[in-house]
Amino acid sequence: MRSISRRSFLRTTATAAASAVAGCQPSGPAPASKTKRELRVFVYAGSHEKTMREVFVPRFEAAAGCTVTLFSGWWDAIAKLKTAPANNPPFDLMITDATQGFPAAREGLFAKIDFTRIPNHKAMTPAALDTWVYREGLGLPYPDSVMTFAYHRKLLATPPTRWSDLFQSDLAGKIGLYSSFYMSLYTFAAALADANGKPGTAHELMRTKADDVFKYAREHRKAVKLWWPTSTDMILALNDKSVAAGNMHSPEYLQAIREKPDLAALVPEHDRAMVQVFWAIPVGTKNQDLAEAALDLMFGDPVQYEFARRGMATALPQTAARMASEDPYWKTFYPHTDAQFRTLQYYPYDVYAEHWDEFADRWDRTILRGD
Repeated sequence: MRSISRRSFLRTTATAAASAVAGCQPSGPAPASKTKRELRVFVYAGSHEKTMREVFVPRFEAAAGCTVTLFSGWWDAIAKLKTAPANNPPFDLMITDATQGFPAAREGLFAKIDFTRIPNHKAMTPAALDTWVYREGLGLPYPDSVMTFAYHRKLLATPPTRWSDLFQSDLAGKIGLYSSFYMSLYTFAAALADANGKPGTAHELMRTKADDVFKYAREHRKAVKLWWPTSTDMILALNDKSVAAGNMHSPEYLQAIREKPDLAALVPEHDRAMVQVFWAIPVGTKNQDLAEAALDLMFGDPVQYEFARRGMATALPQTAARMASEDPYWKTFYPHTDAQFRTLQYYPYDVYAEHWDEFADRWDRTILRGD
């Protein structure tokens, strides 16, 4: 594990942030107990929490002399933020995604970030920062999980090469798909685009022919045996051969295929889609200086490399190139060349934002329940 010294941490953090975190003791007369300041960080439960606990927490606590407390969950974070007392948010720093975080940013729940205190973000690929939430100073975005075609080697006669292979006749009743529409509706769109002989047009289908995508999903919903709620559920189902193939989040699955040789993965070239996540600082936190210092540490090469080694993507081209040279599995999942970064593509969040309630209702009624 590559370490970072307290001195180098302070040297590479902007002056204002460095002075804020130095010692990290409360201002004014020091109490007898010399209580350390605490940075409260919301993280995603599962592999993200584990990675943050292993990689980030010990480094930041050692470098900054502070205590880090992780709070894990999923889409409950924004609800907790909205119901918290004014100027007393439950977190000082939080991860969120475009589906919830963009509306929350528009509602004024996030503070303006002083990016001069986060010099490491300058090394990120410009493609990762090409979003309004960064331009308006409300978040530090980066690409996360990529939609992955997961399968069991011994249950498919021929290895798949494209998304339409997921709905071939011999997989009927043997498929596992994520229960949330933001991912699985796009999986259906990618398969439909391919079946129409137009791979690479899934985004356009979602934007202009969403009804056709829903119709295709309804026609093929009976092929789905498992609507999985967590990555662990899908990995276990594949491993015990309850399902033969399906879609998956990449970070957890990348680790699984390293440990379970019967499991395999494909990220088709066309219609790749990544989750767009970003770090945000809630309005009212008394620890914005610590949060910004934490982000600077988090987006430095040493930490990004350790994140990537544990299955995550990275928006640092130098780190990505290094990982691609070291790990052939990682290389097949994530962007690591200038060309790949320039064509970085996310789920169709703009379409989802415009039709969220409608899509969520249709997905639940007509696809999950089959009404």
